[in-house]
Amino acid sequence: MSFDGGSTWSYIYYPAPNSNCWIGDPAIAIQPDNPNILFFSGMVYCNPNNPTGEVYFCRCSSGSGCSNTSNWSCSFIGPNDNWAYFKDKPWLLAIGNNTILANFTTDKFGGNYSLAIYKSTDNGQTWTFIANTNWPATVGYWAKDGNNIYMSYNDFSSSNNGVIYVGFLRSTDNGNSFSDIAWAGFNFGSTTYCPNYQRPAKIHDHITASNGKVAVSFVDGNCKARVGVWTGSGNSLTIYQIASSGGGTQQILPMLASSGSQIFAQWQGRITSYSSCYPFTIGTWATYWSYSNNWGQTWSSPGRVSSTNFYFSESPYGHDYNGWIIDNGKIYTTWANDYRDNNTGDTYYSWTNAVNLEENSSSKPTIRLKYQKDKVIIQALEDFSIYKANGMLVHFYNKGNYEISLKPGIYFIKSNNFSDKFIVK
Repeated sequence: MSFDGGSTWSYIYYPAPNSNCWIGDPAIAIQPDNPNILFFSGMVYCNPNNPTGEVYFCRCSSGSGCSNTSNWSCSFIGPNDNWAYFKDKPWLLAIGNNTILANFTTDKFGGNYSLAIYKSTDNGQTWTFIANTNWPATVGYWAKDGNNIYMSYNDFSSSNNGVIYVGFLRSTDNGNSFSDIAWAGFNFGSTTYCPNYQRPAKIHDHITASNGKVAVSFVDGNCKARVGVWTGSGNSLTIYQIASSGGGTQQILPMLASSGSQIFAQWQGRITSYSSCYPFTIGTWATYWSYSNNWGQTWSSPGRVSSTNFYFSESPYGHDYNGWIIDNGKIYTTWANDYRDNNTGDTYYSWTNAVNLEENSSSKPTIRLKYQKDKVIIQALEDFSIYKANGMLVHFYNKGNYEISLKPGIYFIKSNNFSDKFIVK
């Protein structure tokens, strides 16, 4: 958790309800009308040989005091079914007035997985079941635009014919009911895996909404990032490719954020093979981004979120979570660098102003970095700070030109309009 815009971070330990259990698939949310109220949710598993579980939910109303585990209280979303059903991939949306929505996939309502929707009006102390999809579905995300609440979904009802659908539901009554609005199908091939990513990348369906328009991202049969766009009428999504060239030979986990007529996308793209270290196969990947000024019809050439390539565990593991949101004109992002410098599970965070992210793709950035032996040469048109990878401030600098000597390690440089990561070897 960070309470200073991401400059420093504190680790919070969320205890599982039983010491023999563990928590996965984490989701977080903050009440928009009271940012001192924070939520956390995750999937609780207790038997490695049995994938059934419960959806754990924790809340804290102490703001920065939430860095103390004792200020959190935890329970389950919905009834405790005593681990009788499969429950996975919870996602949260806090909408204010003590109200929060949750969805997750479960086989509780039949033999197939479906997405279940629950609502709480007391900050998660009690929950009401709202609905579940009547088609097989495994993951859904939330978006809110004015009084409209949207939830994305995938649909495997035609998977035997080689087709997966992606679409979204809409609520106009604060999440008390939902209607199926628009969808599109695509041929996914013989597997939901990508050739060099042995996890079900093609089940992805992230969503964003702005000014009455909705976009849902997914990974097509050729493992390329695409977006389905709805502009306010009809029940079909219009499909566009995000990166027709560049951005990796295989693209996974496309995430969306939007403001007005603009959509910003982030994804992981494969560059080349790296090595095989039994039992892992490792590739070289990078985190990319692109933007559209006309709601998905055309996209900018892919840029880099992270200036450094990273090693990604392709088989049998590999992470499957990115973060990419826009708030008050700033885009915030997280991504994971598996097997970077032989250290697993590294997670990185950065942010930038959305307008500057767009401008920096075609104009001179406010800060330039160069390397010369053991020094970093920085040309800055504005004040900036350098931080260690753990968030500790190294030094603040006024705008100007500098030759800086640093110890080997990973660093972040940040200003009002620029942020980047660099490595000193």
